[in-house]
Amino acid sequence: MPGDRDDGYGGPLRGSPREPLQPTAEQRAAWREMGREKFRDSEHQRYAQSHRTAESLRDAGRHGYQATVERYGREFASDLLANHRRAQPTRPEREMVGLLKELGAEEGRDYQREYKVSPGMYADFAIPDRKLAIEVHGGAHQAAFFLEKGMEARESRRTETYARAGWAVQVVTDRDLREGRDETRARMRETLAVSTGRRR
Repeated sequence: MPGDRDDGYGGPLRGSPREPLQPTAEQRAAWREMGREKFRDSEHQRYAQSHRTAESLRDAGRHGYQATVERYGREFASDLLANHRRAQPTRPEREMVGLLKELGAEEGRDYQREYKVSPGMYADFAIPDRKLAIEVHGGAHQAAFFLEKGMEARESRRTETYARAGWAVQVVTDRDLREGRDETRARMRETLAVSTGRRR
């Protein structure tokens, strides 16, 4: 949920204090000019949420997404969540960023993170011009709690959405990154070479 980072397994990242954001004078001036529209600005949302206590965020978490949907629409709420995930990647996603960096790949040039494939659905990592997504599955994908909450059905819907949009998908698991890093690096090297036409 916004304001809480996770450890890659769906739990809070221990020992990570929340530091309220301090906007620049230019940002404050821009928000004053925007009036009430500032509440639709993702940067202002991030600033406002950073000044709430972790307890307040947890209490609001159950209803916050639905309230945002009702006020601004589902697509806007989904975009906010994607922005949060982009700013606060999970541990496996950070490891994937590091692995891609080792291969000389840069975000924004060679791939995009939290790329919108369709309304409400975003690829963890994407090479849009090749319609290739790389999904990083952390421990939550095998956790009993999330399986009971419908994780398998959710992933099935994502697979169907990718297929309808004509995207190919590669899945990299947390175990791939921890225990099979060399093989995963080789696979990603080949993926990037095929996708960009550049050998790494």
